Amino acid sequence: MAINSAIANITSNECESIETMAQSAAKIAFHNFKWQFVTLVLFNTTLMCGVNAFLRSFKKNTIVANDMYIPLYSRRSITRQYVIFGTNLDSILHLLTWMERRKFDNTADHLIICQSKGRDNCDEVIALQYLWERRIMSTIFINDVFHNGTSGYYYEYGEECRNTPPIKVADWDSCVSTNISSYCAGKFPLPFHNMYGCPLIVSTFFQPPYMYITDGMPSGADGDLLKIIIQALNATLVIKTPSRGDGWGNLDENGTWVGCLGDLYFDLANISMASAAITHARYTSFELSIFYYTTTIVWITHPPTLEPSSYKLLRPFKVDARIALGLSFLFVVILALFFRTNFCTSLCHIINAGRLPDSVIFSAWKMCMGQAVTVVPLKMTTLYLILFWIWYCFLVRTFYQVHLINSLKTDVYSQELLTIEDAIAEGYSFGGGPALREYYVDSPLVYRNWEGRDSSEYKMILLNISQGMKYVLAVNVAMVRKFLRKPGRKLQILPQTVICSPIGIFLKKYSPLTKVINRKLTHLFEFGFPEKIFKNNTDSGYVEKPTDENKPIKLIHFTGCYILLLVGWVLSFILFLIELYVNRQRKPTIRFSN
Repeated sequence: MAINSAIANITSNECESIETMAQSAAKIAFHNFKWQFVTLVLFNTTLMCGVNAFLRSFKKNTIVANDMYIPLYSRRSITRQYVIFGTNLDSILHLLTWMERRKFDNTADHLIICQSKGRDNCDEVIALQYLWERRIMSTIFINDVFHNGTSGYYYEYGEECRNTPPIKVADWDSCVSTNISSYCAGKFPLPFHNMYGCPLIVSTFFQPPYMYITDGMPSGADGDLLKIIIQALNATLVIKTPSRGDGWGNLDENGTWVGCLGDLYFDLANISMASAAITHARYTSFELSIFYYTTTIVWITHPPTLEPSSYKLLRPFKVDARIALGLSFLFVVILALFFRTNFCTSLCHIINAGRLPDSVIFSAWKMCMGQAVTVVPLKMTTLYLILFWIWYCFLVRTFYQVHLINSLKTDVYSQELLTIEDAIAEGYSFGGGPALREYYVDSPLVYRNWEGRDSSEYKMILLNISQGMKYVLAVNVAMVRKFLRKPGRKLQILPQTVICSPIGIFLKKYSPLTKVINRKLTHLFEFGFPEKIFKNNTDSGYVEKPTDENKPIKLIHFTGCYILLLVGWVLSFILFLIELYVNRQRKPTIRFSN
Protein backbone atom coordinates (compact mmCIF):
# COMPACT_ATOMS: atom_id res chain seq x y z
CA MET A 1 0.00 0.00 0.00
CA ALA A 2 2.88 2.36 0.80
CA ILE A 3 4.45 1.74 -2.64
CA ASN A 4 1.12 2.40 -4.40
CA SER A 5 0.68 5.57 -2.35
CA ALA A 6 4.16 6.77 -3.33
CA ILE A 7 3.49 6.12 -7.03
CA ALA A 8 0.18 7.99 -6.78
CA ASN A 9 1.99 10.84 -5.04
CA ILE A 10 4.61 11.09 -7.83
CA THR A 11 1.93 10.95 -10.51
CA SER A 12 -0.09 13.61 -8.71
CA ASN A 13 2.91 15.93 -8.43
CA GLU A 14 3.83 15.45 -12.08
CA CYS A 15 0.26 16.04 -13.22
CA GLU A 16 0.02 19.20 -11.18
CA SER A 17 3.07 20.68 -12.90
CA ILE A 18 2.00 19.49 -16.34
CA GLU A 19 -1.51 20.88 -15.86
CA THR A 20 -0.04 24.25 -14.92
CA MET A 21 1.99 24.29 -18.15
CA ALA A 22 -1.05 23.16 -20.15
CA GLN A 23 -3.23 25.89 -18.66
CA SER A 24 -0.54 28.47 -19.44
CA ALA A 25 -0.39 27.19 -23.03
CA ALA A 26 -4.20 27.39 -23.27
CA LYS A 27 -4.15 31.07 -22.28
CA ILE A 28 -1.49 31.85 -24.88
CA ALA A 29 -3.42 29.86 -27.52
CA PHE A 30 -6.71 31.55 -26.66
CA HIS A 31 -5.32 35.05 -27.29
CA ASN A 32 -3.02 34.23 -30.23
CA PHE A 33 -4.52 31.40 -32.27
CA LYS A 34 -7.01 32.18 -35.02
CA TRP A 35 -10.42 30.78 -34.26
CA GLN A 36 -11.29 30.05 -37.89
CA PHE A 37 -8.61 27.34 -37.89
CA VAL A 38 -8.82 24.03 -36.07
CA THR A 39 -6.06 23.48 -33.51
CA LEU A 40 -4.15 20.20 -33.70
CA VAL A 41 -3.12 18.81 -30.29
CA LEU A 42 -0.41 16.15 -30.54
CA PHE A 43 0.91 14.10 -27.64
CA ASN A 44 3.44 11.37 -27.09
CA THR A 45 3.21 10.62 -23.39
CA THR A 46 1.62 8.19 -20.97
CA LEU A 47 0.29 11.08 -18.85
CA MET A 48 -2.93 12.51 -20.31
CA CYS A 49 -3.47 15.08 -17.59
CA GLY A 50 -1.76 17.85 -19.61
CA VAL A 51 -3.92 17.28 -22.68
CA ASN A 52 -7.08 17.17 -20.57
CA ALA A 53 -6.16 20.39 -18.77
CA PHE A 54 -5.48 22.16 -22.06
CA LEU A 55 -8.79 21.08 -23.61
CA ARG A 56 -10.74 22.17 -20.51
CA SER A 57 -9.16 25.63 -20.62
CA PHE A 58 -9.05 26.24 -24.38
CA LYS A 59 -12.62 25.23 -25.33
CA LYS A 60 -12.16 25.76 -29.09
CA ASN A 61 -12.23 23.41 -32.08
CA THR A 62 -9.40 20.92 -31.75
CA ILE A 63 -8.15 17.66 -33.20
CA VAL A 64 -6.41 15.43 -30.65
CA ALA A 65 -4.02 12.87 -32.09
CA ASN A 66 -0.71 11.09 -31.68
CA ASP A 67 1.87 9.82 -34.14
CA MET A 68 -0.47 6.99 -35.16
CA TYR A 69 -2.92 9.48 -36.64
CA ILE A 70 -2.99 9.57 -40.46
CA PRO A 71 -4.28 13.03 -41.47
CA LEU A 72 -6.21 13.80 -44.63
CA TYR A 73 -4.90 16.57 -46.87
CA SER A 74 -8.04 18.60 -46.32
CA ARG A 75 -7.47 18.50 -42.58
CA ARG A 76 -3.85 19.58 -42.96
CA SER A 77 -5.01 22.61 -44.93
CA ILE A 78 -7.33 23.78 -42.14
CA THR A 79 -4.96 22.92 -39.28
CA ARG A 80 -2.40 25.72 -39.09
CA GLN A 81 -1.80 25.95 -35.36
CA TYR A 82 -0.35 23.19 -33.24
CA VAL A 83 0.00 22.28 -29.56
CA ILE A 84 2.58 19.55 -28.91
CA PHE A 85 2.94 17.63 -25.64
CA GLY A 86 6.17 15.69 -25.28
CA THR A 87 7.74 13.76 -22.43
CA ASN A 88 11.21 15.07 -23.29
CA LEU A 89 13.20 16.52 -26.17
CA ASP A 90 13.49 13.16 -27.91
CA SER A 91 9.74 12.65 -27.98
CA ILE A 92 9.22 16.23 -29.19
CA LEU A 93 11.79 15.72 -31.94
CA HIS A 94 10.02 12.50 -32.92
CA LEU A 95 6.68 14.33 -33.25
CA LEU A 96 8.24 17.17 -35.27
CA THR A 97 9.87 14.67 -37.63
CA TRP A 98 6.54 12.89 -38.02
CA MET A 99 4.81 16.20 -38.83
CA GLU A 100 7.47 17.07 -41.39
CA ARG A 101 7.08 13.68 -43.04
CA ARG A 102 3.30 14.18 -43.15
CA LYS A 103 3.84 17.63 -44.75
CA PHE A 104 2.28 19.76 -42.04
CA ASP A 105 2.86 23.50 -42.39
CA ASN A 106 5.95 24.34 -40.34
CA THR A 107 5.25 28.09 -40.70
CA ALA A 108 2.19 27.70 -38.46
CA ASP A 109 2.15 28.75 -34.80
CA HIS A 110 3.56 26.08 -32.47
CA LEU A 111 3.05 25.73 -28.73
CA ILE A 112 5.40 23.02 -27.40
CA ILE A 113 5.07 21.72 -23.82
CA CYS A 114 8.00 19.69 -22.51
CA GLN A 115 6.85 17.73 -19.45
CA SER A 116 10.13 16.48 -17.98
CA LYS A 117 11.66 18.12 -14.91
CA GLY A 118 15.25 17.39 -15.87
CA ARG A 119 17.33 20.17 -17.39
CA ASP A 120 18.87 17.91 -20.04
CA ASN A 121 15.48 16.53 -21.01
CA CYS A 122 13.79 19.93 -21.52
CA ASP A 123 16.60 22.39 -22.14
CA GLU A 124 15.19 25.38 -24.06
CA VAL A 125 18.55 26.09 -25.73
CA ILE A 126 18.71 22.63 -27.29
CA ALA A 127 15.00 22.67 -28.10
CA LEU A 128 15.09 25.98 -29.96
CA GLN A 129 18.17 24.85 -31.87
CA TYR A 130 16.17 21.84 -33.05
CA LEU A 131 13.38 24.16 -34.20
CA TRP A 132 15.80 26.47 -36.05
CA GLU A 133 17.27 23.55 -37.97
CA ARG A 134 13.75 22.57 -39.06
CA ARG A 135 12.84 26.13 -40.07
CA ILE A 136 10.14 26.39 -37.39
CA MET A 137 10.24 30.06 -36.42
CA SER A 138 6.82 30.87 -35.00
CA THR A 139 7.01 28.88 -31.78
CA ILE A 140 6.85 29.12 -27.98
CA PHE A 141 8.62 26.43 -25.96
CA ILE A 142 7.17 25.88 -22.46
CA ASN A 143 8.95 24.01 -19.67
CA ASP A 144 9.05 23.80 -15.87
CA VAL A 145 12.57 22.77 -14.91
CA PHE A 146 13.25 21.93 -11.24
CA HIS A 147 9.81 23.25 -10.24
CA ASN A 148 10.91 26.84 -10.83
CA GLY A 149 7.56 27.65 -12.38
CA THR A 150 6.42 27.52 -15.98
CA SER A 151 8.31 29.62 -18.49
CA GLY A 152 7.83 30.27 -22.19
CA TYR A 153 10.70 30.90 -24.63
CA TYR A 154 11.01 31.88 -28.27
CA TYR A 155 13.83 32.92 -30.59
CA GLU A 156 14.33 35.40 -33.42
CA TYR A 157 16.61 35.88 -36.39
CA GLY A 158 19.66 37.62 -34.99
CA GLU A 159 22.47 39.89 -36.08
CA GLU A 160 24.74 36.90 -36.70
CA CYS A 161 22.38 35.70 -39.45
CA ARG A 162 21.17 32.77 -37.37
CA ASN A 163 18.90 32.09 -34.42
CA THR A 164 19.28 34.09 -31.23
CA PRO A 165 19.58 32.50 -27.77
CA PRO A 166 16.23 31.71 -26.10
CA ILE A 167 14.22 34.81 -25.22
CA LYS A 168 11.67 34.61 -22.41
CA VAL A 169 8.18 35.60 -23.48
CA ALA A 170 7.39 39.11 -22.26
CA ASP A 171 4.74 39.46 -19.54
CA TRP A 172 4.63 35.70 -19.13
CA ASP A 173 3.87 35.70 -15.41
CA SER A 174 1.25 38.45 -15.78
CA CYS A 175 -0.48 36.56 -18.58
CA VAL A 176 -0.50 33.26 -16.69
CA SER A 177 -1.84 34.83 -13.51
CA THR A 178 -4.42 37.24 -14.99
CA ASN A 179 -5.32 35.93 -18.48
CA ILE A 180 -5.72 39.53 -19.68
CA SER A 181 -5.46 40.14 -23.42
CA SER A 182 -3.01 43.03 -23.09
CA TYR A 183 -0.56 40.65 -21.40
CA CYS A 184 -1.26 37.53 -23.47
CA ALA A 185 -1.82 38.74 -27.07
CA GLY A 186 0.86 39.17 -29.73
CA LYS A 187 3.26 36.55 -28.39
CA PHE A 188 4.27 35.07 -31.75
CA PRO A 189 6.66 37.63 -33.31
CA LEU A 190 6.81 37.99 -37.08
CA PRO A 191 9.82 35.98 -38.34
CA PHE A 192 12.54 37.84 -40.29
CA HIS A 193 10.98 41.28 -39.73
CA ASN A 194 14.56 42.54 -39.39
CA MET A 195 17.33 40.68 -41.20
CA TYR A 196 20.14 42.92 -39.90
CA GLY A 197 21.76 43.25 -43.31
CA CYS A 198 22.06 39.50 -43.82
CA PRO A 199 21.97 38.23 -47.42
CA LEU A 200 18.70 37.32 -49.12
CA ILE A 201 19.33 35.30 -52.29
CA VAL A 202 16.88 35.99 -55.11
CA SER A 203 16.80 33.81 -58.22
CA THR A 204 15.74 35.75 -61.32
CA PHE A 205 16.86 36.48 -64.87
CA PHE A 206 17.06 39.28 -67.43
CA GLN A 207 13.50 39.82 -68.65
CA PRO A 208 12.58 43.26 -70.06
CA PRO A 209 10.55 45.11 -68.96
CA TYR A 210 10.18 43.17 -65.71
CA MET A 211 13.80 42.63 -64.75
CA TYR A 212 17.05 44.31 -65.74
CA ILE A 213 20.27 43.37 -63.97
CA THR A 214 23.16 45.85 -64.00
CA ASP A 215 26.22 45.09 -61.85
CA GLY A 216 24.13 42.86 -59.63
CA MET A 217 21.43 45.49 -59.05
CA PRO A 218 17.90 44.94 -60.37
CA SER A 219 15.58 47.41 -62.06
CA GLY A 220 12.39 47.23 -64.06
CA ALA A 221 8.91 46.36 -62.81
CA ASP A 222 9.98 43.39 -60.67
CA GLY A 223 13.40 44.87 -59.92
CA ASP A 224 12.12 48.15 -58.47
CA LEU A 225 9.55 46.36 -56.32
CA LEU A 226 12.20 43.89 -55.14
CA LYS A 227 14.50 46.70 -53.99
CA ILE A 228 11.70 48.18 -51.87
CA ILE A 229 11.02 44.80 -50.23
CA ILE A 230 14.72 44.22 -49.53
CA GLN A 231 15.01 47.66 -47.94
CA ALA A 232 11.91 47.01 -45.80
CA LEU A 233 13.45 43.73 -44.57
CA ASN A 234 16.80 45.41 -43.86
CA ALA A 235 18.49 42.69 -45.89
CA THR A 236 21.36 42.57 -48.38
CA LEU A 237 20.20 41.63 -51.86
CA VAL A 238 22.07 38.87 -53.68
CA ILE A 239 20.92 38.34 -57.27
CA LYS A 240 21.35 34.85 -58.69
CA THR A 241 20.59 33.61 -62.20
CA PRO A 242 19.44 30.00 -62.65
CA SER A 243 22.23 27.48 -62.13
CA ARG A 244 20.53 24.88 -64.34
CA GLY A 245 18.38 25.81 -67.29
CA ASP A 246 17.00 29.30 -67.64
CA GLY A 247 13.77 31.23 -67.45
CA TRP A 248 10.96 31.10 -64.95
CA GLY A 249 11.25 27.45 -64.03
CA ASN A 250 9.65 24.20 -65.09
CA LEU A 251 9.93 20.44 -64.83
CA ASP A 252 12.32 18.99 -67.39
CA GLU A 253 11.91 15.65 -69.16
CA ASN A 254 13.31 13.88 -66.07
CA GLY A 255 10.80 15.53 -63.73
CA THR A 256 13.46 17.79 -62.19
CA TRP A 257 12.89 21.48 -61.56
CA VAL A 258 15.11 23.80 -63.61
CA GLY A 259 15.29 27.56 -64.04
CA CYS A 260 14.61 30.02 -61.22
CA LEU A 261 12.28 27.60 -59.46
CA GLY A 262 14.97 24.93 -59.70
CA ASP A 263 17.26 27.12 -57.58
CA LEU A 264 14.43 27.51 -55.10
CA TYR A 265 13.65 23.80 -54.99
CA PHE A 266 17.28 22.81 -54.32
CA ASP A 267 17.81 25.52 -51.64
CA LEU A 268 20.15 27.60 -53.80
CA ALA A 269 17.94 30.68 -53.38
CA ASN A 270 15.52 32.03 -50.78
CA ILE A 271 12.91 33.46 -53.15
CA SER A 272 12.23 33.69 -56.89
CA MET A 273 10.84 36.85 -58.46
CA ALA A 274 10.29 36.57 -62.21
CA SER A 275 6.59 37.40 -62.88
CA ALA A 276 5.89 33.76 -63.67
CA ALA A 277 2.34 32.70 -64.50
CA ILE A 278 0.74 30.25 -62.09
CA THR A 279 0.45 26.64 -63.23
CA HIS A 280 -0.67 23.55 -61.36
CA ALA A 281 2.86 22.17 -60.98
CA ARG A 282 4.22 25.48 -59.71
CA TYR A 283 1.37 26.04 -57.29
CA THR A 284 1.55 22.58 -55.72
CA SER A 285 5.35 22.46 -55.47
CA PHE A 286 6.08 25.93 -54.10
CA GLU A 287 4.78 28.55 -51.72
CA LEU A 288 3.35 31.68 -53.30
CA SER A 289 3.09 35.14 -51.77
CA ILE A 290 0.00 37.29 -52.09
CA PHE A 291 -0.57 38.53 -55.62
CA TYR A 292 0.77 41.97 -56.45
CA TYR A 293 -0.05 42.25 -60.18
CA THR A 294 -1.15 40.25 -63.21
CA THR A 295 0.51 39.06 -66.39
CA THR A 296 -1.27 38.35 -69.66
CA ILE A 297 0.14 35.65 -71.92
CA VAL A 298 -0.84 36.11 -75.56
CA TRP A 299 -0.21 34.43 -78.89
CA ILE A 300 1.81 36.49 -81.37
CA THR A 301 2.75 35.83 -84.99
CA HIS A 302 4.01 37.71 -88.03
CA PRO A 303 2.07 40.76 -89.30
CA PRO A 304 -0.69 39.88 -91.77
CA THR A 305 -0.19 40.84 -95.42
CA LEU A 306 -1.64 44.12 -96.67
CA GLU A 307 -4.81 43.95 -98.69
CA PRO A 308 -4.26 44.97 -102.37
CA SER A 309 -4.61 48.72 -102.80
CA SER A 310 -7.17 48.21 -105.57
CA TYR A 311 -9.61 47.02 -102.90
CA LYS A 312 -9.50 50.45 -101.28
CA LEU A 313 -12.07 51.69 -103.81
CA LEU A 314 -14.67 49.53 -102.06
CA ARG A 315 -13.74 50.58 -98.52
CA PRO A 316 -15.64 53.92 -98.28
CA PHE A 317 -18.93 52.05 -98.05
CA LYS A 318 -19.65 49.22 -95.65
CA VAL A 319 -21.30 46.03 -96.83
CA ASP A 320 -24.86 47.15 -96.07
CA ALA A 321 -24.24 50.51 -97.81
CA ARG A 322 -22.86 48.71 -100.85
CA ILE A 323 -25.96 46.53 -101.04
CA ALA A 324 -28.30 49.53 -100.72
CA LEU A 325 -26.35 51.49 -103.34
CA GLY A 326 -26.34 48.55 -105.73
CA LEU A 327 -30.09 48.08 -105.32
CA SER A 328 -30.72 51.77 -105.99
CA PHE A 329 -28.76 51.68 -109.25
CA LEU A 330 -30.46 48.42 -110.19
CA PHE A 331 -33.80 50.13 -109.61
CA VAL A 332 -32.78 52.93 -111.98
CA VAL A 333 -31.77 50.44 -114.66
CA ILE A 334 -35.09 48.66 -114.30
CA LEU A 335 -36.85 52.04 -114.48
CA ALA A 336 -34.96 52.92 -117.67
CA LEU A 337 -36.01 49.63 -119.22
CA PHE A 338 -39.57 50.27 -118.07
CA PHE A 339 -39.58 53.62 -119.93
CA ARG A 340 -39.05 51.76 -123.20
CA THR A 341 -42.00 49.39 -122.79
CA ASN A 342 -45.32 49.82 -124.62
CA PHE A 343 -47.13 50.02 -121.29
CA CYS A 344 -45.10 53.10 -120.27
CA THR A 345 -45.78 54.69 -123.69
CA SER A 346 -49.53 54.10 -123.30
CA LEU A 347 -49.45 55.46 -119.74
CA CYS A 348 -47.67 58.63 -120.81
CA HIS A 349 -50.19 59.10 -123.65
CA ILE A 350 -53.12 58.74 -121.23
CA ILE A 351 -51.76 61.36 -118.79
CA ASN A 352 -50.73 63.53 -121.76
CA ALA A 353 -47.08 63.52 -120.62
CA GLY A 354 -45.61 62.53 -123.92
CA ARG A 355 -43.14 59.75 -124.42
CA LEU A 356 -40.00 59.93 -122.31
CA PRO A 357 -36.86 59.96 -124.40
CA ASP A 358 -34.66 56.87 -124.27
CA SER A 359 -31.62 58.90 -123.20
CA VAL A 360 -33.02 60.29 -119.93
CA ILE A 361 -30.83 58.19 -117.65
CA PHE A 362 -27.75 58.52 -119.84
CA SER A 363 -28.14 62.30 -120.12
CA ALA A 364 -28.55 62.66 -116.37
CA TRP A 365 -25.43 60.61 -115.72
CA LYS A 366 -23.40 62.73 -118.18
CA MET A 367 -24.53 65.92 -116.45
CA CYS A 368 -23.67 64.47 -113.03
CA MET A 369 -20.16 63.61 -114.23
CA GLY A 370 -19.69 67.18 -115.49
CA GLN A 371 -19.89 66.43 -119.22
CA ALA A 372 -21.72 68.56 -121.78
CA VAL A 373 -25.24 67.59 -122.82
CA THR A 374 -26.26 68.77 -126.28
CA VAL A 375 -29.95 67.93 -125.99
CA VAL A 376 -32.09 68.89 -122.97
CA PRO A 377 -35.70 67.66 -122.71
CA LEU A 378 -38.30 70.41 -122.96
CA LYS A 379 -41.04 68.67 -120.97
CA MET A 380 -40.95 69.71 -117.28
CA THR A 381 -41.82 66.20 -116.02
CA THR A 382 -38.82 64.74 -117.78
CA LEU A 383 -36.58 67.62 -116.70
CA TYR A 384 -37.53 67.23 -113.02
CA LEU A 385 -36.79 63.51 -113.24
CA ILE A 386 -33.35 64.24 -114.67
CA LEU A 387 -32.63 66.87 -112.03
CA PHE A 388 -33.66 64.47 -109.24
CA TRP A 389 -31.38 61.78 -110.62
CA ILE A 390 -28.52 64.30 -110.90
CA TRP A 391 -29.03 65.29 -107.26
CA TYR A 392 -29.03 61.67 -106.12
CA CYS A 393 -25.86 60.78 -108.05
CA PHE A 394 -24.11 63.93 -106.86
CA LEU A 395 -24.97 63.11 -103.24
CA VAL A 396 -23.65 59.55 -103.55
CA ARG A 397 -20.50 60.76 -105.30
CA THR A 398 -19.84 63.38 -102.59
CA PHE A 399 -20.15 60.85 -99.77
CA TYR A 400 -17.90 58.47 -101.65
CA GLN A 401 -15.20 61.06 -102.26
CA VAL A 402 -15.19 62.20 -98.63
CA HIS A 403 -14.66 58.69 -97.30
CA LEU A 404 -12.36 57.63 -100.11
CA ILE A 405 -9.56 59.90 -98.83
CA ASN A 406 -9.49 58.12 -95.47
CA SER A 407 -9.78 54.74 -97.19
CA LEU A 408 -6.77 55.43 -99.40
CA LYS A 409 -4.62 56.43 -96.39
CA THR A 410 -5.60 53.45 -94.22
CA ASP A 411 -3.76 50.14 -94.39
CA VAL A 412 -6.17 47.23 -94.38
CA TYR A 413 -4.80 43.78 -93.70
CA SER A 414 -5.91 40.48 -95.09
CA GLN A 415 -7.74 37.94 -92.97
CA GLU A 416 -5.94 37.63 -89.62
CA LEU A 417 -5.54 34.53 -87.45
CA LEU A 418 -7.96 34.53 -84.54
CA THR A 419 -7.03 31.43 -82.50
CA ILE A 420 -4.16 29.00 -82.12
CA GLU A 421 -6.38 26.40 -83.78
CA ASP A 422 -6.57 28.62 -86.88
CA ALA A 423 -2.77 28.83 -86.91
CA ILE A 424 -2.44 25.05 -86.65
CA ALA A 425 -4.89 24.63 -89.52
CA GLU A 426 -2.71 26.98 -91.61
CA GLY A 427 0.37 24.84 -90.88
CA TYR A 428 2.08 27.14 -88.37
CA SER A 429 4.52 25.81 -85.77
CA PHE A 430 3.97 27.14 -82.25
CA GLY A 431 5.36 27.05 -78.74
CA GLY A 432 6.43 28.99 -75.67
CA GLY A 433 7.63 28.40 -72.13
CA PRO A 434 7.46 24.67 -71.28
CA ALA A 435 5.34 25.33 -68.19
CA LEU A 436 2.64 27.11 -70.23
CA ARG A 437 1.88 23.84 -71.95
CA GLU A 438 -0.12 22.83 -68.85
CA TYR A 439 -2.88 25.24 -69.82
CA TYR A 440 -3.70 23.08 -72.85
CA VAL A 441 -3.82 19.69 -71.17
CA ASP A 442 -7.47 19.44 -72.28
CA SER A 443 -6.59 20.35 -75.88
CA PRO A 444 -4.59 17.38 -77.25
CA LEU A 445 -3.89 19.07 -80.59
CA VAL A 446 -2.05 21.94 -78.88
CA TYR A 447 -0.60 19.90 -76.01
CA ARG A 448 1.03 17.23 -78.19
CA ASN A 449 2.57 19.66 -80.70
CA TRP A 450 3.83 22.27 -78.22
CA GLU A 451 7.45 23.32 -78.74
CA GLY A 452 9.14 24.28 -75.46
CA ARG A 453 11.16 27.49 -75.77
CA ASP A 454 13.72 28.85 -73.30
CA SER A 455 13.52 32.50 -72.32
CA SER A 456 16.91 33.15 -73.93
CA GLU A 457 15.41 32.29 -77.33
CA TYR A 458 12.53 34.75 -77.16
CA LYS A 459 14.31 37.84 -78.53
CA MET A 460 15.58 36.07 -81.65
CA ILE A 461 12.20 34.41 -82.23
CA LEU A 462 10.43 37.77 -81.97
CA LEU A 463 12.83 39.29 -84.50
CA ASN A 464 12.31 36.41 -86.92
CA ILE A 465 8.53 36.55 -86.52
CA SER A 466 8.49 40.31 -87.18
CA GLN A 467 10.33 39.60 -90.44
CA GLY A 468 7.69 37.12 -91.60
CA MET A 469 8.56 33.74 -90.06
CA LYS A 470 5.47 31.50 -89.87
CA TYR A 471 5.52 30.80 -86.15
CA VAL A 472 3.18 31.46 -83.23
CA LEU A 473 4.78 32.22 -79.85
CA ALA A 474 3.17 32.37 -76.40
CA VAL A 475 4.66 35.38 -74.61
CA ASN A 476 3.57 37.96 -72.04
CA VAL A 477 2.10 41.09 -73.57
CA ALA A 478 4.45 43.45 -71.67
CA MET A 479 7.44 41.87 -73.41
CA VAL A 480 5.69 42.30 -76.78
CA ARG A 481 5.06 45.99 -76.09
CA LYS A 482 8.68 46.46 -75.10
CA PHE A 483 9.76 44.80 -78.35
CA LEU A 484 7.45 47.00 -80.45
CA ARG A 485 8.86 50.25 -79.07
CA LYS A 486 11.58 50.25 -81.72
CA PRO A 487 10.42 51.71 -85.07
CA GLY A 488 9.76 49.35 -87.93
CA ARG A 489 8.82 46.35 -85.81
CA LYS A 490 5.39 44.84 -86.34
CA LEU A 491 3.68 41.80 -84.86
CA GLN A 492 0.19 40.39 -84.89
CA ILE A 493 -1.38 39.67 -81.49
CA LEU A 494 -4.09 37.03 -81.75
CA PRO A 495 -7.40 37.90 -80.04
CA GLN A 496 -7.24 34.57 -78.19
CA THR A 497 -5.13 34.84 -75.01
CA VAL A 498 -3.34 31.95 -73.35
CA ILE A 499 -4.00 33.08 -69.77
CA CYS A 500 -4.33 36.20 -67.64
CA SER A 501 -2.58 35.07 -64.47
CA PRO A 502 -1.95 36.81 -61.15
CA ILE A 503 1.72 36.95 -60.20
CA GLY A 504 3.49 36.77 -56.87
CA ILE A 505 6.82 35.86 -55.33
CA PHE A 506 7.65 32.15 -55.26
CA LEU A 507 9.18 30.60 -52.15
CA LYS A 508 10.08 27.11 -51.07
CA LYS A 509 7.17 25.14 -49.68
CA TYR A 510 6.42 26.25 -46.10
CA SER A 511 9.15 28.89 -46.15
CA PRO A 512 9.34 30.98 -42.94
CA LEU A 513 9.83 34.05 -45.15
CA THR A 514 6.28 33.83 -46.49
CA LYS A 515 4.60 35.70 -43.64
CA VAL A 516 6.95 38.67 -43.59
CA ILE A 517 6.96 39.05 -47.39
CA ASN A 518 3.17 38.93 -47.43
CA ARG A 519 3.11 41.61 -44.74
CA LYS A 520 5.41 43.90 -46.72
CA LEU A 521 3.50 43.32 -49.97
CA THR A 522 0.21 44.05 -48.23
CA HIS A 523 1.49 47.41 -47.01
CA LEU A 524 2.86 48.27 -50.46
CA PHE A 525 -0.36 47.17 -52.14
CA GLU A 526 -2.45 49.35 -49.83
CA PHE A 527 -0.50 52.39 -51.01
CA GLY A 528 -0.70 51.36 -54.68
CA PHE A 529 3.06 50.99 -55.19
CA PRO A 530 3.04 47.73 -57.23
CA GLU A 531 0.47 49.03 -59.72
CA LYS A 532 2.31 52.34 -60.13
CA ILE A 533 5.69 50.63 -60.58
CA PHE A 534 4.36 48.16 -63.12
CA LYS A 535 2.53 50.81 -65.15
CA ASN A 536 5.64 53.00 -65.25
CA ASN A 537 7.77 50.13 -66.54
CA THR A 538 5.37 48.27 -68.82
CA ASP A 539 3.15 51.00 -70.29
CA SER A 540 5.38 54.06 -70.69
CA GLY A 541 6.94 54.56 -74.10
CA TYR A 542 4.39 52.37 -75.87
CA VAL A 543 1.66 53.97 -77.95
CA GLU A 544 -0.67 51.58 -79.70
CA LYS A 545 -1.26 52.84 -83.22
CA PRO A 546 -4.91 52.79 -84.35
CA THR A 547 -5.73 50.96 -87.54
CA ASP A 548 -7.25 54.12 -89.06
CA GLU A 549 -4.24 56.36 -88.44
CA ASN A 550 -3.84 59.14 -91.04
CA LYS A 551 -0.93 58.54 -93.42
CA PRO A 552 0.41 60.33 -96.51
CA ILE A 553 -1.26 59.33 -99.77
CA LYS A 554 1.25 57.75 -102.13
CA LEU A 555 1.05 56.85 -105.81
CA ILE A 556 0.50 53.17 -105.00
CA HIS A 557 -2.72 54.05 -103.21
CA PHE A 558 -4.26 55.08 -106.55
CA THR A 559 -3.53 51.74 -108.19
CA GLY A 560 -7.17 50.75 -108.10
CA CYS A 561 -8.23 54.05 -109.65
CA TYR A 562 -5.73 53.67 -112.47
CA ILE A 563 -6.80 50.10 -113.11
CA LEU A 564 -10.44 51.17 -113.20
CA LEU A 565 -9.67 54.01 -115.64
CA LEU A 566 -7.59 51.72 -117.82
CA VAL A 567 -10.37 49.13 -117.92
CA GLY A 568 -12.84 51.89 -118.84
CA TRP A 569 -10.62 53.13 -121.65
CA VAL A 570 -10.12 49.65 -123.02
CA LEU A 571 -13.84 48.93 -122.89
CA SER A 572 -14.61 52.28 -124.53
CA PHE A 573 -12.14 51.57 -127.32
CA ILE A 574 -13.62 48.11 -127.84
CA LEU A 575 -17.15 49.54 -127.93
CA PHE A 576 -15.97 52.22 -130.36
CA LEU A 577 -14.61 49.55 -132.70
CA ILE A 578 -17.84 47.58 -132.40
CA GLU A 579 -19.86 50.70 -133.17
CA LEU A 580 -17.76 51.43 -136.27
CA TYR A 581 -18.20 47.89 -137.45
CA VAL A 582 -21.97 47.92 -136.90
CA ASN A 583 -22.38 51.28 -138.63
CA ARG A 584 -20.36 50.08 -141.58
CA GLN A 585 -22.54 46.99 -141.84
CA ARG A 586 -25.73 49.09 -141.73
CA LYS A 587 -24.56 51.68 -144.28
CA PRO A 588 -26.08 50.89 -147.68
CA THR A 589 -23.72 50.12 -150.49
CA ILE A 590 -24.30 52.17 -153.70
CA ARG A 591 -23.44 50.43 -156.91
CA PHE A 592 -23.17 52.09 -160.29
CA SER A 593 -23.94 50.21 -163.43
CA ASN A 594 -23.01 51.09 -166.96
